[in-house]
Amino acid sequence: MRLPHAVWIGGLLVPALLAATGVFVYGGGIERTLHSDVRTALGKAGYHGVVAVDGRTVVVSEVSPRSVDAVRAVVSDVSGVTAADVRAAEPEQLLVAVRGAEILVSGAVADEAEQRALIEAVQTDGHRVTAALRQGGLLPIPPAVIGRVLGAALSAKVSDVTATVHNGQIVIAARVPDEDRATAVRAAVRDAANGLQVSDRIEVGPSTSVGDLDVAALHDSISRLVNGNGAIRFVQGTTAWEGHGPVLVERVGRMLLVAPRASITLIAHGTDQAMATKRGEMVRDVLVGQGVSPALIAIETRPAPGGEYDPVTRQVDVAVR
Repeated sequence: MRLPHAVWIGGLLVPALLAATGVFVYGGGIERTLHSDVRTALGKAGYHGVVAVDGRTVVVSEVSPRSVDAVRAVVSDVSGVTAADVRAAEPEQLLVAVRGAEILVSGAVADEAEQRALIEAVQTDGHRVTAALRQGGLLPIPPAVIGRVLGAALSAKVSDVTATVHNGQIVIAARVPDEDRATAVRAAVRDAANGLQVSDRIEVGPSTSVGDLDVAALHDSISRLVNGNGAIRFVQGTTAWEGHGPVLVERVGRMLLVAPRASITLIAHGTDQAMATKRGEMVRDVLVGQGVSPALIAIETRPAPGGEYDPVTRQVDVAVR
């Protein structure tokens, strides 16, 4: 009597295990398919966000608050999705730096319209604007307020100033020739900030032709720009640019001009040292063409003898120190 019982249990157990395995594999396939389909749908609709899939539930985070409802509608329309959880992004840090005739703006904006509004707000006669902006985020304050703060600093005849906005606070760093000018900058910025908390790191001293920038903030800004646009990569096994590599490097070069004393390290990957070195030299040459001093650029190589199937093993990273 026990043998049939054992056979009967085995008869149930094996299909159960197979069924469980089938559900697991099938579920993983569904998740991969939904992830791809949702990202494709969002891209076609012009929206951005970080996509995660759990079964048939899709979570999209880091979405611009004004786009939450629209993103939810796009995701819900994707075949196979049973639930859509869309989470708005928190305001990110915004950096505005002025070095002579160059204005650098770095941070996240909701969309192309807000990006245009921000650039127009900080644009002034005699200055070139370099924007390292990622769409799909959230500005900490409106573009008009940012423009007023920058204009206030420039109205005090300051040509070396950095404004960082985050968590309801504006930090102003500047170098001014005397205490009267420092007082004028503080007063002008506080008036323009419209009630936001203002902290300053204003230094009194002789003006210089090269300004000091928060290097860590600049490195972070460049990293967001590069990683948010596909990285600086090359075609597998070659020194041919992948995507819009040279254009991306040119934008990095313009950003580096606001910190003319910063040291730049290019971390070049490749199948071997020769390949990695050549890629690093190509990036260096583009940066030099934008006006970055070659004396400030060092190249480190990271060979990938195991091959370049992983995109990270065929790119060049930029580190600012």
